[in-house]
Amino acid sequence: MSIQIEQGTGSKMDSFTVAPELKGTKGDVIAARIEVPILVAMIYGIVEFTRLGWSQDYYVYTYAPVLGGVAASVGLFTYYFLVSVERKKSRKTLLVLLGLLPYFYSLYIMGVLGLHTIYEGIIGKFSFWSMIGGVFWVFLGFHLIYRFYLMTEIVRRHDEKATSAQSSLRQSDMN
Repeated sequence: MSIQIEQGTGSKMDSFTVAPELKGTKGDVIAARIEVPILVAMIYGIVEFTRLGWSQDYYVYTYAPVLGGVAASVGLFTYYFLVSVERKKSRKTLLVLLGLLPYFYSLYIMGVLGLHTIYEGIIGKFSFWSMIGGVFWVFLGFHLIYRFYLMTEIVRRHDEKATSAQSSLRQSDMN
């Protein structure tokens, strides 16, 4: 953990360093593991486009997985690139908003593609395959939300350590 101090102008306490777990190849692997469930859901949406056509009647199974996946990927990679470089405290709101995109997409995967498919397999036309498919989507959505949560937790803990180190430096400078 490094804390930057500018000579002559006082201390620069408005930036955060990069968490060591997100530096280099380790961080890239974490981001790639998060991206896999998004890509699976996007591929499903593309397959449903070819099967169901371009009609907006099936947007929950066609447009939503593809466009939501694009939005979640953009949010994930922008979030990752912002936390893998030194950043200012003012970007915290942007990080929260970008982090919501993968979270909402994982909720869509679990809720619509997962639980709704299980519901349709039980109530609509009874089908074990439909229920197994729903369980797969719930697992995939949970995998996405859990992996992304772990990455945000790494960033949060690192930022808390940096903040506590900065406040202890301020206390020692005052004494």
